[in-house]
Amino acid sequence: MKKQTINTIITLSNFGYIAACIVLYLIALCILISAVWGIIADMRSGAYTVYKLLDEVGLIVFSMAVIDVGKYLMLEEVIRKGKNEYHPAQTRKTLTKFAIIIASALSLEGLVLTIEVAKQDITKILYPVCVLITATIFIIGIGVYQLLNARSELKD
Repeated sequence: MKKQTINTIITLSNFGYIAACIVLYLIALCILISAVWGIIADMRSGAYTVYKLLDEVGLIVFSMAVIDVGKYLMLEEVIRKGKNEYHPAQTRKTLTKFAIIIASALSLEGLVLTIEVAKQDITKILYPVCVLITATIFIIGIGVYQLLNARSELKD
């Protein structure tokens, strides 16, 4: 292919990534506004409980994860793409941060579900426990990922 054609394709691809990131940021902003609005509405109506607050915190954590996905796409696919400098440590740090946010959201959801199920019907506790076990395995996986990547960097 001609160099001009390749540059045109890369430019169009970058515009696609930028558009996707903007949409992700807008979705995250909507989720964040919804969470804050829910907290304010609950406080004003007197229906405020710790469990409802935990639901809103879960939404806020999820919106942070969406923002991180957008940021990662922008940094890795638009800004750093094509640069010869490759920093595995920076990539590991970014992916680990993103994974920790996901693990936090999973753990929080498992905690909220466990509390809600324990109050209503303890016989349905299996699902919340599975969510918490999954979050724990995910966190262990993050640790293994970091360990293996750190060893890989030491060999290079």
